[in-house]
Amino acid sequence: MKIKLIYSKKTLFFLVVSFYFIHFFSFAQKKENDYINNLTQVFQEDCFKDSFHGFVLYDLDSSKYLFEYNADKYFTPASNVKIASLFAATKILNKHLPSLSYFEKGDSLIFWGTGDPTFLHPIFNNSAVIDFLLLKSKNKKLYFSTTNYDDHPFGDGWAWEDYRTTYGIEKSAFPIYGNAVYFEADPSCEVEVFPPFFQDLITENSKVKTKSFRIERKLGINSFEYNIGDLYYKNGKSFPFHATPKLITTLLKDKSGLEITHIDYPMPENTATFYTTKADKMYKRMMQQSDNFLAEQTLLMCSAELFGTLSSRRVIEYLDANYFNKFYNKPRWVDGSGLSRYNLFTPRNFVEMLKSIRKDMGEKKLFETLAIGGEAGTLRRRYELSKNSKPFLYGKTGTISNNHCLSGFIVTKSGRKFCFSFQNNHHRESSRTIGNKMEEILTTIYKKY
Repeated sequence: MKIKLIYSKKTLFFLVVSFYFIHFFSFAQKKENDYINNLTQVFQEDCFKDSFHGFVLYDLDSSKYLFEYNADKYFTPASNVKIASLFAATKILNKHLPSLSYFEKGDSLIFWGTGDPTFLHPIFNNSAVIDFLLLKSKNKKLYFSTTNYDDHPFGDGWAWEDYRTTYGIEKSAFPIYGNAVYFEADPSCEVEVFPPFFQDLITENSKVKTKSFRIERKLGINSFEYNIGDLYYKNGKSFPFHATPKLITTLLKDKSGLEITHIDYPMPENTATFYTTKADKMYKRMMQQSDNFLAEQTLLMCSAELFGTLSSRRVIEYLDANYFNKFYNKPRWVDGSGLSRYNLFTPRNFVEMLKSIRKDMGEKKLFETLAIGGEAGTLRRRYELSKNSKPFLYGKTGTISNNHCLSGFIVTKSGRKFCFSFQNNHHRESSRTIGNKMEEILTTIYKKY
């Protein structure tokens, strides 16, 4: 028995159009896949071939990896480590940062630092602790203890000379003024200092070699030498100070007029915590400006919240045992900032952390916190299609000599959302050259998808 099929003109038209669109989109999909599949060849180009590289691209919509190149090899990630610090913060800290722990006993109030880096910091202008101490001082004697601090001023694996740079500011239990002094020379060659307390601790030394304004300080000492050089305009510089309990109590008195005595008093279990600055504000500066000091203090605050003591090592061990043990690869994490070359993370580690942070913070808030291509932070001069174009890349850069990395998110031209990590280690090319090549690759992905 034969069956005769009869098609109307409308049906035939629908079938032809459907066939055309299926063919067109299959061809377009093939072109997309061809670019991704051929990405491996990129790493044979001159700027990549003599060094070590890893790249993963993860589709957030389909929950699949679109591309993996050395995805599970370990890299020195530089400041991409701050993603791990933000990961820790979203798991441990509250919406407001802990500014101090305190215990009232009779006519005394004893307080301990919690690592909050925003106190009297010139960017955050947080003076709430001063108001708190002034209020308590009406009927209490004030004592400051550092017995809860179980850390070192510098991280493991930091270069020894970092102490004299603004990216190597000391960690401490009770940061104040960002643990740095700001110097400014005016056209009359006068030097102004903030906080003013340090004005008596600076001396001019013409033997300090410089062509412009230069500050020097010996390790472990809080006296500063400067040489203005051939300076005819304002030129401000920050320089870390050595954070000691005596200096902290002196600076507190200088600011508030309060008598505060340093004592070694063990922290009891029933201390109270005073919270101040909104955490989001601090996270944004930490990630967009790649602020090492804020990142290191973030780990100390996490430790204070969990254990009462301030120890980067202890909070890293906690994350290692409770979160990283579930990762595909277990990272070797050493410091909060990424200054240490002992850190070892895989590209897949960063995708796993970023996915988790996105879930905890919410996508909108996370994108506002990260550096924004063409708009904010360390990416403000990159990843800009045109002056009026909407940002499409949100991420965290990481650069130390011979290592340049970037991890984050891409919102493609069609609206798809990808998470990625691009790690580049041991290159002799300039970071600008590596950055240009990364920008070419990631921008092409934005356009093709």
